[in-house]
Amino acid sequence: MLFKFFRILSQISIIFLITALSNKIQSVLHIPIAGSIVGLATFFLLLQFKVIPERWVQEGANILLGTMALFFIPSIVGGMNIIEQINLNYLIFIALIILGTCIVALASGYLAEKMVQKWTPNEKHDSP
Repeated sequence: MLFKFFRILSQISIIFLITALSNKIQSVLHIPIAGSIVGLATFFLLLQFKVIPERWVQEGANILLGTMALFFIPSIVGGMNIIEQINLNYLIFIALIILGTCIVALASGYLAEKMVQKWTPNEKHDSP
């Protein structure tokens, strides 16, 4: 039990270390992208090129993903304080956000399907 706790703690520490280093790189190099996005890209590349094996961070990442919803609670509670101030402009803005998200999701899915079709060998061409 204690060993599992320290294993998960070390995995979360690896994730936070990559994030902190990426934030520092972003500020030193004056990259015009948020440090967290630089960290996400760095973490993805480290995993993709197997510099960091997935098993080194898997349990810690799952814990963070499982508790991620808790980090949105303060935003929701803050939004409840301004509920009486919401007018048509806010509703249009929220509708545009939802519509934009749906369009991006659909376009990404369509593009992913086309990429898979392009890279997957066609069985019609394989047979004589």
